[in-house]
Amino acid sequence: MTQTVQGFIKKTVAFSERGEYIKALDLEFMACSLLGIERSKLFSSSITLEKKDKTKFLSMIRRRNKGEPLAYILGTKGFWNLDIEVNNKVLVPRPETEIIVEDVLLNFNQKYLNVLDLGTGSGAIGLSLKKEKKEWNVYCSDLSEDALEVTQLNSLKHNLNIHLICCNWLNAFKPNSFDLLISNPPYVKEGDIRLHSDGLNFEPPNALISGITGMEHLFSIASFSKRHLKKRGYLYLEHSPDQAKELKLFLKELNFKNISEIFDLNGDKRAIKAQNS
Repeated sequence: MTQTVQGFIKKTVAFSERGEYIKALDLEFMACSLLGIERSKLFSSSITLEKKDKTKFLSMIRRRNKGEPLAYILGTKGFWNLDIEVNNKVLVPRPETEIIVEDVLLNFNQKYLNVLDLGTGSGAIGLSLKKEKKEWNVYCSDLSEDALEVTQLNSLKHNLNIHLICCNWLNAFKPNSFDLLISNPPYVKEGDIRLHSDGLNFEPPNALISGITGMEHLFSIASFSKRHLKKRGYLYLEHSPDQAKELKLFLKELNFKNISEIFDLNGDKRAIKAQNS
C-alpha cells in the first residue's frame, strides 16, 4: 500500500508525543532532503513515498529521536548567506553566531583587511565574511584536521578562496598580522548540564568544553590576541551570556579599549568586541 509523504509525516507526528526529539518541521526538512524537493512542494503535491525512501526516512527519524542534530542527519546547515556542509567533526553553526558576522559587516567597510576566523570548525564565520567581502584576506584556522577538511569542502562548494591553517590557536601566526581576529571557541565548563541537552552530546567535546570554568580558552585567546592583532585591530569573541561580565573585566585588564557587548536576537549578551591599544 502506497503512502503520501504528507500522510507519513502526519502519522509520525501523531506517534511522537512521548518525549522524542523529533518535530514536524524536522520531518519536513528530512523529506525535502531525501526527495530533493522544495519545502513548498510538500504542501502543494501528493508525493508518494516509495518503499526504499521510507526505509531511509525511518532511519533518519531513529537518529533524530536519539538526539542527533538534524544538521548532521541532513549534512547541511544554513548560516548567514551560505549552505554549510557539516558532520560530527564540527559544531553545528548556530544562528546566534550570525550576529558577529552582522556586526563586522556593519562596522568595517575597508576594501582590504586581514581577518582570522580562529577555531573555524566548518568555516561558517570566515566563509560568510569572504562571501560578502571578496577582497578581504581571510584565514580559517583549527587544530583539527578533520574540521579543516569540512572547511575546505565548504570553500570549494561556494568557490571562496581562503587560507586554511592547522595549528593550536595562535601559535602559527606572526605578530601584528590581523585587523580582525574572530573566534567562537569552546566556552562550556566541564560537567555542565547543558552538555546533555538535545544534540550536544553528539557534537565534538573539544569544540564545546573549556576546562572547569568554561573560560580558559576565552582568556587565553584574549591574552595572545594582543600580540597578533595590529594596532587598533579588533577582537571578537563569542561567549555564554553568564560570562559577559567577567570577560569584559578581563579585556579591560589587558588594556583593550572600545569594549562593546553584542546581543543576540533573544536579547542575551552573546559576543564581545574590543580594540587593541
